[in-house]
Amino acid sequence: MHFRVAAALAGTLLALPWAPLGAQEVPRPNRAVGFEILPEPLPDGTPSLAMEVSSQFLRPSFEHSGDGRSFARFDGEEWQLVGDLPWALGPGFLNLRARANRRSGGVFDQLIVNWHQLLGTASGERESAPKNRIEYALVRDGVVVARLDHPATRLMDLDLAYMLPFGTRELGGRAGLGVQLPNGRQSDFTGSGGTDWTVGGAAWKAWGRFRVHAQAERIFIGLPVDSPYRLVMDHRQTSRAWLGFGWAGDGPGFLSGFGLDVTVAYQGSPYDIGIVRIDRAGWQQHWTFSHTRCPKPAVTRGQRNL
Repeated sequence: MHFRVAAALAGTLLALPWAPLGAQEVPRPNRAVGFEILPEPLPDGTPSLAMEVSSQFLRPSFEHSGDGRSFARFDGEEWQLVGDLPWALGPGFLNLRARANRRSGGVFDQLIVNWHQLLGTASGERESAPKNRIEYALVRDGVVVARLDHPATRLMDLDLAYMLPFGTRELGGRAGLGVQLPNGRQSDFTGSGGTDWTVGGAAWKAWGRFRVHAQAERIFIGLPVDSPYRLVMDHRQTSRAWLGFGWAGDGPGFLSGFGLDVTVAYQGSPYDIGIVRIDRAGWQQHWTFSHTRCPKPAVTRGQRNL
């Protein structure tokens, strides 16, 4: 389960001398894949502050690999504050993304079990695990790669990216390069311990109120020579991509003001530990509702995000 509540920083508090091509917001990352060590998605150039809430859980029956060499546990709740700060630089913009993360046992476990019971669907073995437990662990051949078994607040790795936008709001895109700086710690899943790189781009096409958009990236994970993550990764490059379709309401009424964006996200996995749910690629659906009467991220020169 993953929620995102985004609030824009007021233009008067963060006035920028330029206007980004805000035709497509930065996509949501998959927080349940990669144990949070992967770089962030390339930005859209909008100053923003967002709160992300994730209830994260790996089925107990998937915790051990078939050969007995690997153990993984992914059980907790995280509240993550994400801030983007862009600056105009030459033909593009430079963007700093900072994240502060609070992980704990949370309060959503029983709520999720009750929801699945109401729908008559399986709850992914949540009913068999201790409620409101926090334990993130990755162990290979008796070596602890990383572990967090107590509530903690951490500053995650910082992401710095340079992006070149092109085209218009109706047909355009952006391309760029990002670097994730190792200020987090690999021992508790707040970073890879090394400098990571991302290269990629986004593109969109709009027909009136309907739009299609996509973003694709290649990730390069820079692990230190002595990093225990080398024990659980068979390669240090992976890919991810998003493809979405949206309808933006523009009427003054309750129904005519509604908008909907449906995005399918793919996240490759760099892991090879013998646990299918971790080794295989991850897929997610993102359903984003909007309304003309709801606030949207503010940008300069009168532009607004779809």
